[in-house]
Order: sequence, then C-alpha cells, then structure tokens
Amino acid sequence: MSLRAEGLYLMLQVRDTGIGVPLEDQQHIFEKFYRVQADETAGIGGTGLGLAIVKSVVEKHGGRVWVESAPGQGSTFSLLLPVQR
Repeated sequence: MSLRAEGLYLMLQVRDTGIGVPLEDQQHIFEKFYRVQADETAGIGGTGLGLAIVKSVVEKHGGRVWVESAPGQGSTFSLLLPVQR
C-alpha cells in the first residue's frame, strides 16, 4: 500500500499478488453484484458489492478509482481523492 500527494489530490494504491483480473472483466468489477466467472474464482465467496461501494464513496468525494491487472500477475487498485483545504 502507498499513499502520496499528486498535486491537489491524494493517491492511494493497494497492490496484491493474487490471481489478477482479466482485461475483459476490469471494466465491470466496480459494478454492483459483478463477480469474475473463472475456475480460479469458484471457491472465493462474496456478494460483488465491495468494489461498487468503494467506487460510490470515492466518487461522492470527487475522486475516482480504477484497477490495473493481468491474470497471474496480481492487481493494483488506485484511488485518487481531492485534498480538502
């Protein structure tokens, strides 16, 4: 995890070394109830709400969230939030 200033924003990044997210699923993982359907995710529980909630909260504070990932290489989730003065 890292946190740093980026101009008038704070950038929070969380990296993992998990199974990664296929490119075709990356545009959907922040949607409510979306779950990646793959053999690697069959035993992983959850509702598909966590990332949708993160996106909603971040956007309500004027920020944005995105993922960079590749299967077998893990993922980096980034949040950009404006600094309040």
